[in-house]
Amino acid sequence: MSQSGTNINLQLIQQGNHLEFARLMDLYSNDLFLFAKGILSDSLVSEETVSDVFVKVWEGRERLERVSNLKSYLYSAVRNRAISYLRAQKNKDIVSIEDITTYYFEPVDAPDDSALKEEKLQQILRAIDYLPAQTKMVFSLAKVQGLKYKEIAEILNIKVKTVDYHVASAIKKICEAIEKEAQSDSQQILKLFLGLLAT
Repeated sequence: MSQSGTNINLQLIQQGNHLEFARLMDLYSNDLFLFAKGILSDSLVSEETVSDVFVKVWEGRERLERVSNLKSYLYSAVRNRAISYLRAQKNKDIVSIEDITTYYFEPVDAPDDSALKEEKLQQILRAIDYLPAQTKMVFSLAKVQGLKYKEIAEILNIKVKTVDYHVASAIKKICEAIEKEAQSDSQQILKLFLGLLAT
């Protein structure tokens, strides 16, 4: 039973294969950390959150045969763990992902040979910073981490249409901000930015 697209053999993990589990951690740790940090805005707590999730997955590895989408499963586990942490910090108002009012977007650096100038990159990052938390979260999951809309919908427990709305809204607001600041081709600048995220 290999997880499609990842070449992770869940059967080996279920049988207690440490090497295969290490491959699983290598494959997902960084993206899960970014997601956790987005919610928690704290690197150390985010690292602990992801570590705790992997410990739980290892301890409950016999149940992995019931997992249909490993990526969604791991992201959902991180989401739940992060929300539990926030709630434990006496923030009783946070009961679900919809209650998150801030989402940290990891800044992106453009390589020296990038066609996207530093000034334009800063305009985009400022525009992203002003996005509502949910929109920023969905945009980050879709465009930075490359998750499919269906996966994001599963992770955040929302409809695919809602994911589409948030991504479209983010792109529209970013383009408006670029045009307002620079009176230049916002679509072209955004394309360069999204290309940067994909590398």
